[in-house]
Amino acid sequence: MVAKRVVRDIEGRASDVGFFDKQPLQQIHFQFESQNADIRQTPINGMLFQHNSLVRDANGVVAPQLAKQFVVQPEQTVMQIQRYRGWDVEWPDAEKLFVPALRIASEVVPVAAFRLEYLNRFVFDGPVEEGNVNHLLQRSDFIAPHVFEAQDLFHSHTGRFDEISLSPMKRRLTQVNADLQILSPPHPTAGNRTLSLMMAVEWQFGVPGLEVPPPEVEEVVSKYFSCLHDDIHALFKKLVDSKFASENNLPQ
Repeated sequence: MVAKRVVRDIEGRASDVGFFDKQPLQQIHFQFESQNADIRQTPINGMLFQHNSLVRDANGVVAPQLAKQFVVQPEQTVMQIQRYRGWDVEWPDAEKLFVPALRIASEVVPVAAFRLEYLNRFVFDGPVEEGNVNHLLQRSDFIAPHVFEAQDLFHSHTGRFDEISLSPMKRRLTQVNADLQILSPPHPTAGNRTLSLMMAVEWQFGVPGLEVPPPEVEEVVSKYFSCLHDDIHALFKKLVDSKFASENNLPQ
């Protein structure tokens, strides 16, 4: 019921921040028994509000491409941005949807966690040695040690919980996935190497969660997401090689 109330509210706000398309999240339920199999469609499990942009592809064809979407589900509310333009540009519109959504939900349930996740992708069109991990990343607790011996492609997926004594937070989860791979068709630069660097910081609250009075929702949302952004920014600078960051105009 809470998710339905949030969806109805967001339907009246989404177009104001460029989300003109929406799609229901539908599930199919399979139930297998000894005599027969029952297949039925379950009730709508949430809603996607989408913002599309017109983009010209490698063949010169102009077509709509997903720029960002706001996802409402019973267990979570998520903003996914495909064409990120910077925190100062993206956050004001995100806040206009997060605040009313949380204001409705907080009347019924506490907040379990706030999470911010970034996926950075770097494409290399030069010699193989330029993609060596030692030229891209710094040694860190969040990068597996053995990948610094890699001569070419690698994977490193790590994470850590840190206990936090600052009430009402219980713990902080930090995750870093670093992957050096070869792009495959139909990507326009297929054959080149790409570094995919996913960073996530999640602040989790103790049971039963963070109870937020409706009048304080806007302040709480702004506070926690701003702090998460600062955490991600600091993490990026600890992971990416300073020379590589300087040469590519990245935070350092």
